[in-house]
Amino acid sequence: MNELPTEKSLYIHTLIFSKFNGLKNIWSYFPDEMALLGYIQYSFLQEAFYIWINGRKQGISYIPLKPVEEIIKDGEKRNRITKEESLEMKKQVERIKKLWSLPRNKILLELKKFVRDFNKAWYGDSTEFLYLKIFNTPEELGEFVINSSYMSSSVEEFEKMSSKSIDDWKIICSTADKDKITGEAFRKILLKYLTEVI
Repeated sequence: MNELPTEKSLYIHTLIFSKFNGLKNIWSYFPDEMALLGYIQYSFLQEAFYIWINGRKQGISYIPLKPVEEIIKDGEKRNRITKEESLEMKKQVERIKKLWSLPRNKILLELKKFVRDFNKAWYGDSTEFLYLKIFNTPEELGEFVINSSYMSSSVEEFEKMSSKSIDDWKIICSTADKDKITGEAFRKILLKYLTEVI
């Protein structure tokens, strides 16, 4: 998120939770579907599966720089995951890899299908779960944040944390990919203030 969002940007919300590691809550955006695909394959799946495999019995202080396939294989060897979990992880990694060969205009649709199936597979329970959501526009993300604020905390908490009213947030989201000033405000809110909004 070094650059401001553009009209081609895609937006993401991820949650990784385990009893010993707490909740990792990320809001971000990527310049296009290829960058988002790379993030999911090389960063998100690696971290999510590592914490799923190793975070059941201990806190995780760092994620090793290993391909996700090695992380899964290591989890199998050490009997940290079931055969079913291992097969599901491998299936999802292979599914993501295949998306690279698709025409660019089909990747986002397939990513959204992947996300739906991913969330079903890793719904988990009160001790661990994984979650991923993709938004096409900053307005979609903004509306999700507002609805989440109503459900998980309160609008007042969101307004206090971000120092923006709900109406200001809606304006920021409606112009974040078109205007430099609101784009910077949007970026700052995602990076600094949304970690408490699920």
